[in-house]
Amino acid sequence: SGTGKTSTLVKYAEKFADLNFLYVTFNKAVAERGRSVFPRNVTCKTFHSLAFGSVGKHYKEKGKLNFSKMSVYSISSLIRNRKDQALFVRAKTVSQTLENFFASSDKEICEEHTPVWFKNTHGVRTLVSGAEKQINVEEAKEIWHNMKKLDGDVEKKYKMTCDGYLKLWQLRKPQLSGYDAIFVDEAQDCTPAIVDIVLSQRCGIILVGDPHQQIYTFRGAVNTLHSVRHTHVYYLTQSFRFGPEIAYVGATILDVCKKIRNKTLVGGNQKGDVRGSTEGKITLLSRSNFNVFEDAVKLTGRETPIKIHVIGGLDRFGLSRIYDIWKLSQPTDERKKAKLVINDSFIKKWEETRGFLGLREYAEAIDDKDLETKIAIVEKYKERIPELVQKIESSHVSQNGMADYLIGTVHQAKGLEFDTVLVADDFVQVPCLCSDSQRRINFSIGMYPEDEWNLLYVAVTRAKKYLLMSKSLEHLLALAGERFLRVELMSEAAKDGAAVACSVPSCTETLQPSSRLVVKKLPLTHSDGSSDAGGYLCHACTRQRFGSLTPLTFFPELQEQPIQL
Repeated sequence: SGTGKTSTLVKYAEKFADLNFLYVTFNKAVAERGRSVFPRNVTCKTFHSLAFGSVGKHYKEKGKLNFSKMSVYSISSLIRNRKDQALFVRAKTVSQTLENFFASSDKEICEEHTPVWFKNTHGVRTLVSGAEKQINVEEAKEIWHNMKKLDGDVEKKYKMTCDGYLKLWQLRKPQLSGYDAIFVDEAQDCTPAIVDIVLSQRCGIILVGDPHQQIYTFRGAVNTLHSVRHTHVYYLTQSFRFGPEIAYVGATILDVCKKIRNKTLVGGNQKGDVRGSTEGKITLLSRSNFNVFEDAVKLTGRETPIKIHVIGGLDRFGLSRIYDIWKLSQPTDERKKAKLVINDSFIKKWEETRGFLGLREYAEAIDDKDLETKIAIVEKYKERIPELVQKIESSHVSQNGMADYLIGTVHQAKGLEFDTVLVADDFVQVPCLCSDSQRRINFSIGMYPEDEWNLLYVAVTRAKKYLLMSKSLEHLLALAGERFLRVELMSEAAKDGAAVACSVPSCTETLQPSSRLVVKKLPLTHSDGSSDAGGYLCHACTRQRFGSLTPLTFFPELQEQPIQL
């Protein structure tokens, strides 16, 4: 959140120029940025690059390295059919067992790594029985045993994954020699496996992170900042990235959603705004890739050609896979007639078997959110997909400095900062609770996991100068009493003497001319382009927002009373 965590490490390394440091993080882009800001006595690496240099490279040399996760589809071909059990559903639980093991610090796969719940073929969450857990463990062990083999797997069905070779590296208890201390950035996102590697080092260890930016618990991350024993703890609450306005929004999210009130995020004296101003490069941050695609469609569909940059790149976003899914959705004869070739090896498998409907059923069965998102994009835009993909590809630039707009998910934007940020409306939907009729809406902060609020916090704190909020985020601020209201003199509101109507759309009242003071709603432009022009509020609408404090905002004119002698 711009509190100077990295800058503190830079100064620390500069102060001890005679020592050698290792700066290690998860994100490749963050590690590359580190190389440009740290002095020469600091080596910048990712955990996976360290593991690759020691373990992963051997699997690559043998052609046994899979740079993505082992898919549920692949696992389904490696496990045995069992009566009354859907193969893909079972493969999903085996996949989760492997992922949980890779994230853990454990030496062997055991029942603790198996999922507690699974979705059956009807989409109903069901408890995994003890017998099923044991089967999961046995099958996961067999797959892991074959993954580890460098030789013997002629058909290369059991390729090693990135998390797999990181796990192997952890089990070897590596010693990172040649360093006097290790800087671990984004420590809140460490898995137990990585914590085990870090704590096994004999040199000094400095953990840096923000527990409110923990957004990878679904990958097995634990908040190392709280779980690891320490000798010293230092809190950085002054942000040097943004001013008080953006800091206030971030601090309010922590207050309302996480009850964090003792370490308030404070902004600097930089100019800033959260009510609609923009400056510099504009970045649109979303919760989901579906929204990122929609942003790309809107931006590239403008009459004036513009350049966009998808944070993380088009390959990572999966634009080509979306196009291949569209090809799969076309009737076989039309696909052949148009010579549509499916390039994605996974999607191509469905061309040879159950087609588009089979792919959709598969995605639903294993609850693959990323694949479901891509299918949803194809189903929404249908025949427009080829044209849209072509437009996005031709408008995309690889360097963000060349782009007019940056778009991406919060996960991809982690650790980055931008002049102006538009927060999309696809985060947790906070309803407007300002009227009595709406207070009965079934909503509470506790209904959502902490990660969801952390995502929103990360999105907000990427902004350096200007933040455009979604309506939902405005509603969230209202829960803390922030409604962008200010009190003015009635004489300012009614300069020409005419009656002033209440600005609330559903209200037909006018302001009381006898009042000395009147409440005004400040204008606000939302991230979706909609605007609230603001305006003055009548006594009833003010009471709705201020409650018992309303009398403080309305002072009747003092009437001169004749003095009784």
